Amino acid sequence: MAPHHIEHLQGWMNQMHQFCNREDEDGPGFVHDCFARAKVVEAEDDSATFEYEVQKKDCNISNNFHGGAIATLVDNLTSAAIFTRERKHFQFGGVSTDLHVTYIGAATLGMTVLLECKVKVGSSLCYTTAVLKDKATGRVLATASHTKFNNDARIGGGSKL
Repeated sequence: MAPHHIEHLQGWMNQMHQFCNREDEDGPGFVHDCFARAKVVEAEDDSATFEYEVQKKDCNISNNFHGGAIATLVDNLTSAAIFTRERKHFQFGGVSTDLHVTYIGAATLGMTVLLECKVKVGSSLCYTTAVLKDKATGRVLATASHTKFNNDARIGGGSKL
């Protein structure tokens, strides 16, 4: 495990949390508060593992981790994993073109889960995968794939070189 990767990624997550929860003329942005609640436990080039505790607001009526909340967590944290290192492309994280989650088992209120993310970044597309596991047992709860398109040119006037 490379500590500088964890620091770099945690710094980016803190910035995203602040940005998405800003109070300005536009109000807060749409984002799950996972950037504040997820803890980076491991990070290397192109991979990261996060720890996340399932809270009441993440749950459905049966006190199970809601599928939509899981999809949002996957969306945000696979995107965060792009920032395990500096890159020429995907300076702004890109935009989703495809997100697929396969739900295998239930995560319950109070459970701590691990989300293991891997990324493969090209100049225009980024492919990510994720595995959600029960931290206590290692049981797989969900798997996911997430494809992103590079929107650097539309936001920042081009990639940083």
